[in-house]
Amino acid sequence: MKIYGIILSVLGAASVALSTSCHGELDVTQSDKLNTTNMWTSESDALTATTGIYYRLRQAFAQSKANPFFWGELRVGPAMWGKGTGRSLCDNDMLDVMLNTLSASDASTDWSYLYTTIDQCNQVLKYAPGIGMSEDNMNYCLGNARFIRAYCYFWIARVWGDAPVITTPTEGTGEAIYPSRHPVAEVYARIEDDLNAAAGYIRTNAKGCYYATADNVNLLRADFALWMYAAGGGDGYLTMAETALGAVQSAGLLDRFADVFSISNKKNREIAFALHLENGEYTSGSYFSYFIWGSTQIKAEYRNAPDGVPVSSNQWFLYSDDFIGFLKRSKELGDQRTDVTYMERTGVSDMYEVIQWPNKLIGNISTGTIVWEQDFILYRYAQYYTMLAELRYHRKDYSGALTALNTLAQRAYGKANFYTDSSAAAVRQALVDENLKEFAEEGNVYFTLIRLGAIHDYNPYRYVDGLGQCGIDTSRPNQLLMPVSKKAMNKNNKITQTQGWS
Repeated sequence: MKIYGIILSVLGAASVALSTSCHGELDVTQSDKLNTTNMWTSESDALTATTGIYYRLRQAFAQSKANPFFWGELRVGPAMWGKGTGRSLCDNDMLDVMLNTLSASDASTDWSYLYTTIDQCNQVLKYAPGIGMSEDNMNYCLGNARFIRAYCYFWIARVWGDAPVITTPTEGTGEAIYPSRHPVAEVYARIEDDLNAAAGYIRTNAKGCYYATADNVNLLRADFALWMYAAGGGDGYLTMAETALGAVQSAGLLDRFADVFSISNKKNREIAFALHLENGEYTSGSYFSYFIWGSTQIKAEYRNAPDGVPVSSNQWFLYSDDFIGFLKRSKELGDQRTDVTYMERTGVSDMYEVIQWPNKLIGNISTGTIVWEQDFILYRYAQYYTMLAELRYHRKDYSGALTALNTLAQRAYGKANFYTDSSAAAVRQALVDENLKEFAEEGNVYFTLIRLGAIHDYNPYRYVDGLGQCGIDTSRPNQLLMPVSKKAMNKNNKITQTQGWS
């Protein structure tokens, strides 16, 4: 199966020579950094800088429109998402992402914070080895830097395709050499090398889900391998996925789906990788706040009240009517996930008969005022089971794929062997359905639909060729990628626009 609409010259990608180039401005926000002339002198400096990698990544994902939801879910399109506030509210940037009518001026096309995070990783990888420290701490620093660099490049490769591959820090302000976009095969080669290195440095889960662990490194390796297989990389990537999933040390699920996302239960055993968020650190709520109604539309007694409605500023997004129907039909079969994922109330507004909202990530409303302290959940152990099912599907082990999916279905429906049809088409549809039910709002289903060859069943820009088959619209190549931001191209004239976009 090949990924539709993306130019991916990936066969033999692992053997492509890794590019380590000097570079100047790459739309990377600079700040005070540790370097050889000031603070890179002690073990604590290296450990602090390593922690700073996660601060940078959290900054990236806390952006209002350049974040996992916009990159990895909203692009599924109107089959899943629609306007909020009574189907009346959505700004032009949001609509451009949802309808795939993007331009280089849209805020979501900005990769700068991902490269700022990569730069922090490069700082650690350059300077930490020159500091005397324990082997455990050195492995911690280098392993985390390699893991997050791979993670950022994985986002970049899937969202933009060809991209600069940078492995040295940006230092100074007068550098005259500017990087160009490398073929996506080189980006993939960098990711694979970093993941292999990270797996060598990080061998336990001792640090917990807020840092690199053996398990979240291996979940990323499996995610990457399945993507590469779908891109035409060959059966070797199925072996890589199998090895990575086989190395996962814990794959525990909580009994109640709601408990996974409870503010009082952060860092629970189902969370494999998350970015920690405390009260007051990000008052805007990133994309989470876009799901929540404005207070003026809700009767005062129901605002942020038990069995009421979470309120903040304005609701910009609501699931599409089709997707709400999909969730409700699943609830009729006993699916406990629906009320966690979607909620509606009547009689709580003088303006609207029915108030509806995505319900999974609503912050903390226990005090009557919404507080955005919801962690960014990036990998859950539920993904272990969907990726295992996907691996088995590709190997035509359809009954084995259903066994993996039924682990999630058992929790959701309280029923063993919920899925029974082991035909290839039925298993593929079960994979699609389970991913949509399980991971809505979490910013990853767009890429899963691409991997499964199902994106054109949902994406509004389906192209049908003369044979009545899904294909590539040659007038708009790379339609599943995003354009590069005008900001990046203005700062560096070596950065060219992705073909098919402007």
